[in-house]
Amino acid sequence: MELQQNHFEIFGLPVSYEVDRQALAARYRELQQEFHPDRFAAKSDREQRLSMQYAAQINEANNTLKDPVARAAYLLQLAGVEISPEQTTADGEFLMQQMILRERLEEVRDAADPEAELGELGDETSALFREQQRVFADALTANALDEAKSALLKLQFLGKLQRQIETLEEDLLD
Repeated sequence: MELQQNHFEIFGLPVSYEVDRQALAARYRELQQEFHPDRFAAKSDREQRLSMQYAAQINEANNTLKDPVARAAYLLQLAGVEISPEQTTADGEFLMQQMILRERLEEVRDAADPEAELGELGDETSALFREQQRVFADALTANALDEAKSALLKLQFLGKLQRQIETLEEDLLD
């Protein structure tokens, strides 16, 4: 393993939005065993430092590749497209849809059947997320980087909404 490898190279995976999650998990376990700092406790300081750097790089690569939004951002970064954290989509229709979904989320607690309403909202958000994943993957394959960037910005919105739905679901179940 080399410190200059990209995340896909570390795991021996093709550079693609679609990732074999089982292969990723299996290779992650292998690499963790191989480069775990405890295995280098009796080695030189340099070897110990390198093993810690490798372990950190392996963890970062794994976390990036298993998260669909982080993986999309990383793929755009590899293609030379940078996205600032403040950047947002300019798609007015999408933003309006997001406002409506967020209003529905705020109203869940007051619904006649909060769990059913939250389930419906979660299903709708998941479907929108999957659609944007497809749009991103297709755009990336076609090297339509502006379209891929637009899809990523929407994925970021939808991913945040999904996390908020999960948090509210946990609160309702407590």
